[in-house]
Amino acid sequence: MSKIKVIIPNAGMSSSTLKERERMLKAVAREDTEISVDCIKGGPESLESEYDSLMASRYILEEVKIAEISGFDAIIIYCGGDPALGAAREIVNIPVIGPGEVSIHLASMLSRRFTIISGSEEKFAKSKLNYICLASIRSLNIPVIDLRDSKGVVREAKEAVIREGRKAIEEDGAQAIVLGCLGLAGIGKEVQEELGVPVIDPAFVSINMAELLIFSNLTHSKLAYPNPPKKKYYEI
Repeated sequence: MSKIKVIIPNAGMSSSTLKERERMLKAVAREDTEISVDCIKGGPESLESEYDSLMASRYILEEVKIAEISGFDAIIIYCGGDPALGAAREIVNIPVIGPGEVSIHLASMLSRRFTIISGSEEKFAKSKLNYICLASIRSLNIPVIDLRDSKGVVREAKEAVIREGRKAIEEDGAQAIVLGCLGLAGIGKEVQEELGVPVIDPAFVSINMAELLIFSNLTHSKLAYPNPPKKKYYEI
């Protein structure tokens, strides 16, 4: 049995919404995998800018520390922009998964050119992940908090993903699509059937990657992500 902690890096989500995320993610996990989903205790209601990511990072790192102490085997920072990913790897020894990083690496394995479709183009345009095979980044121009309702991804968002996906294939030469925002989780299969190219759902592949690392007894190298030096930190 393995335990995966999913940290949603925005605040204010209801317990019913968090349970719905757990059920959705459990559907793609092994039967003996336990998944626990929580959002951060403070910070912004959504992440759509560098400022949002920085404001959320302190709370993300607090949850990361708690997850390792609580006996989880891996952590997923549930956002396509991978906020605080490097810092999180510095402070724990268990695997920390960045859905954006995993999805982009997978897309580069499955295609020679891929497009990221996200609610926020700017966040990905400034990402440190820069690939020659990135065909384009396309934005839905829909706020993150409007992508889902109690039933899942709203119809308008799903239609916009399919529309932008077709443009990416026809105009940009994309051979695969990455759903860049985890608010779009769960529609990958349907969009893939519509577009006829691989569509990578970061939420689902992150669960599978976490399981792979756990059962392969692998985690990030401490030569790459060494523990921070001990020092005093001052509060205002």
